[in-house]
Amino acid sequence: IENPMVVLNRKFDIRQWVVVTNWCPLTVWFFAECYISFGAIEYNIADISNRYMHLTNNSVTKHCEQSSEIEGNMWEQGDLVEHLKKIYGKDVFMDKIQPMMKKIVVWSLECVQDSIAKRIGSFELFGYDFMIDEDCNPWLIEINSSPAMDYSLSLIHISEPTRRYAISYSVFC
Repeated sequence: IENPMVVLNRKFDIRQWVVVTNWCPLTVWFFAECYISFGAIEYNIADISNRYMHLTNNSVTKHCEQSSEIEGNMWEQGDLVEHLKKIYGKDVFMDKIQPMMKKIVVWSLECVQDSIAKRIGSFELFGYDFMIDEDCNPWLIEINSSPAMDYSLSLIHISEPTRRYAISYSVFC
């Protein structure tokens, strides 16, 4: 995106886990906590050659020899929420960003809903990656099936069932 939001002068993306437990009707579980991955060095739009500046994937940033003021180049959702509250004076994450992320998740799943084989008693885990622009609009950058979770488990507690909730949404087939 042309105008990415930066935090502490670093580009970032948001990883949101989603579980689909039924495709007809579409039943989507949107994990209540996401995590934020940062580029390892300060963002400069004029320098497109430095992958540590533009890529936020932990498998890339962990190799950067420069130290980062952001521990592990990752934040919990609450860290981003608090940072944005300081900047905007309100909770733009919960009021604008996350509701739009939920809509984008549903729209993307609706696009493929008819082409997915219906399997009773199974589920699919997806890792949605979003970037946010300077106007607080989320942009979907990719969807990962069976995403790696090892880097982020120390940030959130995915095993707590009380920390997830369903999007109240179903599509009749």
